[in-house]
Amino acid sequence: MKSYRIRSSFRDFFVENGHQDRPSSSLVPADDPSVLLTTAGMQQFKPFFLGIQEPPHPRLTTCQKCFRTTDIDLVGKTARHLTFFEMLGNFSFGDYFKEGAIDLAWRFSTGVLEMDPARIWVSIFAGDEQVETDDEARKAWLEAGIPAERIVPLPASENFWSAGPTGPCGPCTELYYDLGEEAGCGRPDCRPGCDCDRYVEYWNLVFMQFNRDEAGQLTPLPQRNVDTGMGLERITAVMEGKLSVFETDLFQPLIEYTCDAAGVRYGADAGSDRAVRVLADHSRAIAFLVSAGVFPGNEGCGYVLRRVMRRAIQAASVLDLETPFLAGLCSQVVELLGDVYPELVEHRSLVEEMASQEEQRFGVTLQQGNAILEQAVATAKESGSRLIEGEVVFRLHDTYGFPFDLTREIAQEAGLDVDQEEFDRLMEEQRQRARASARAADAGEKEALIELGRHAKVKTDFVGYEKHELHTSIGDLRELDGGRLALKLRESPFYAESGGQVSDTGWIHTEDGKADVVGVIALDGDQVILAELEEGRLEAGAPAKVMINRVRRHAIACNHTATHLLHNALRWLLGEQVRQAGSYVGPDKLRFDFTHGSALSEEELIRIEDIVNRKIIENHQVKAFTTSRDYARDMGAIALFDEKYGDFVRVIEVGDFSRELCGGTHVTRTAQIGVFKIISESSVGANLRRIEAITSKAAIDQLRERDRLLEALAQDLRTEPAKLPEAVAALRQELEQLQEAEEQRKRERLAGAGRELAASAEDCDGVKALALAVEVSEPDELLELADRLREEMGPSALLLAADTGGKVALLATATDEAVERGARAGDLIREVAPLVGGKGGGRPTMARGGGPDPSAIPTAIDHARTWLQEKLYGDVLS
Repeated sequence: MKSYRIRSSFRDFFVENGHQDRPSSSLVPADDPSVLLTTAGMQQFKPFFLGIQEPPHPRLTTCQKCFRTTDIDLVGKTARHLTFFEMLGNFSFGDYFKEGAIDLAWRFSTGVLEMDPARIWVSIFAGDEQVETDDEARKAWLEAGIPAERIVPLPASENFWSAGPTGPCGPCTELYYDLGEEAGCGRPDCRPGCDCDRYVEYWNLVFMQFNRDEAGQLTPLPQRNVDTGMGLERITAVMEGKLSVFETDLFQPLIEYTCDAAGVRYGADAGSDRAVRVLADHSRAIAFLVSAGVFPGNEGCGYVLRRVMRRAIQAASVLDLETPFLAGLCSQVVELLGDVYPELVEHRSLVEEMASQEEQRFGVTLQQGNAILEQAVATAKESGSRLIEGEVVFRLHDTYGFPFDLTREIAQEAGLDVDQEEFDRLMEEQRQRARASARAADAGEKEALIELGRHAKVKTDFVGYEKHELHTSIGDLRELDGGRLALKLRESPFYAESGGQVSDTGWIHTEDGKADVVGVIALDGDQVILAELEEGRLEAGAPAKVMINRVRRHAIACNHTATHLLHNALRWLLGEQVRQAGSYVGPDKLRFDFTHGSALSEEELIRIEDIVNRKIIENHQVKAFTTSRDYARDMGAIALFDEKYGDFVRVIEVGDFSRELCGGTHVTRTAQIGVFKIISESSVGANLRRIEAITSKAAIDQLRERDRLLEALAQDLRTEPAKLPEAVAALRQELEQLQEAEEQRKRERLAGAGRELAASAEDCDGVKALALAVEVSEPDELLELADRLREEMGPSALLLAADTGGKVALLATATDEAVERGARAGDLIREVAPLVGGKGGGRPTMARGGGPDPSAIPTAIDHARTWLQEKLYGDVLS
């Protein structure tokens, strides 16, 4: 495989040139709330670029798994757009700069890859009112051997990189490969920057040399860094001489698999080709996202995955592929890339399960949704409109699970578009309803905390494993609304929310004021504190005494260690395929989500409780130690999917029963947990179960409350708690006897009422007619009374009406003899129900209806009598 050789030769080249090779980080970034998923090679190194942490080496290189949905609507339509891709990168932190980066890029391109130097073009920053043309990069390229006519200046929109509105930024230079005139637009001035496909941008070198402040002013950075990125898929296409990434060895096995299953030939039809490409790309994304611990859901990363899955399922429907298909295609991804990314092999069964479940779930509504969308397209075209109504798009999204962009793509293929303004309005109304009770300030506060963390000059040293209170100083501070503060300590005992564990709370005291710590967020290996001012004022630089809430920390620690015991008990009982899929560890309870295909039985839950409580009673030591990642893996420590871990990891070991990589807080011996009690087990998705449990004081309080309730119940029943089952059984038997006696009285009463009412029926030439108001306790009694009346009257048609708690209940029946004369029960109900303000219907022999106006019952009865007479006397009257 050429792609495999490119990947390995890139790594070898940069290691030989003084770089330290680093593994790809997870697709789900750790401690970076600014993004949902990893979108670039430099993302795991943000703390190094921002100066928050020291890099392990001044030169690093990676092959990073990345995922973007920015251009998801173009995937399948173009030769290059992808959601999941691999980014080859080399990075310098205060080491080499432009000349060194350009030299390395040129030597790798022409020396290792043996690309034709005459076909390589480069772009540089053309300059603007703040920054001059990047002549330093131009000079370096000239020295490397690129002629001046193949160095193209481009504007800031193309060749100036920024981390955001503020922060590190700088010019970049990009390498392009000329595919030749046959791939281009034919214009004589065609060159890099043209929208055609002739020049493939395959490598971007970013030179971080400025800092942009809030006023937009640029100042030189004290340390200049380099961040480069080369997409493996694009460079593979170049090296294989292909015009499309989908024609490379990274995609061809997937395309062949899909074409064989669909019975189509790739390249024969534009519509099927697009669907095949969508499936090839999205299957890779699905496999890697699930392997990173992402599961289909309705928010966050889960929604992103579900969106990709449903686009893939829709593409499969275009090809008329028999379901299930997606799991098999994802399995091909594992076969293709499992040697490079072993997590794919490790989680293969889970990937297949998630794909199959989502395909089955969405497949149920896909056909219905497609029918609605086809009708909407036809309606729009018939009316001469160019838009599908926003209400239809919203209903497809809300009821049938169609992602907005999927509906829009289908509409655009039909030459239409969607009313996005109306859709957005309906979505916003739904969001407003959903968050009506939420605190609107939360998002603003979180953004303020993130902003402080990014720009603070002080990095907090977390010492909370060893110390619960200490003397330190406030490193930085920002005032928020409502007397709240965002601040950073130089040393902190407060645990920041991460890994499912909530943050510590506590207190900060200075000479001039006091504040309560209400939350702590983790950010790129650092932390920022949210506090509420209680008295006086706090200032940056002030000495402070800080203390965690120890009682609350202990409750959290009990629940966290119990979570580890629960995890291993589940794996022991259900099998090692059980994987953690999410958790909450707080002072009140623990919540543990895990992969499993069915509900746990009562016996299984009891056994799990027994296993955990036995480990608690045995009072095992809980040890926390730091070791190398490889050694932790060799000793069997459980890691959370593809979580981001450094070279050294923290392991929590509970006797010889549990070893997990974990950064949370724990008890020192299991007996400190006291007791473990499961309070619920439920489903939270396809093949996902959730257990909620309590420990320590919360569990003891619940047991005491249950004892109190049992004592009170026993007193009410005048027995002992131990004899409550017998007392309840006796009560149940007595209740059943009373209910049976009441049913018998009811049957006798209805039989008597039937005989009495039947006597008032009118004989209409051999078929009896009856319409009257009756008193019943519930609508179902009407049906029982009607049965008694039919038994008494024989051939008949009747209408019964009753006032049931302010609402009208109607029932009509007709025997075959009455139906033959036109007195159908359904017609009678439809005739009468509007008179009481309602509606109804049913079969010719029995129908029901109702309405909100009991005062109209007499009118309805009179009209029913007249209608029945007309129908049953029809021949005589005529």
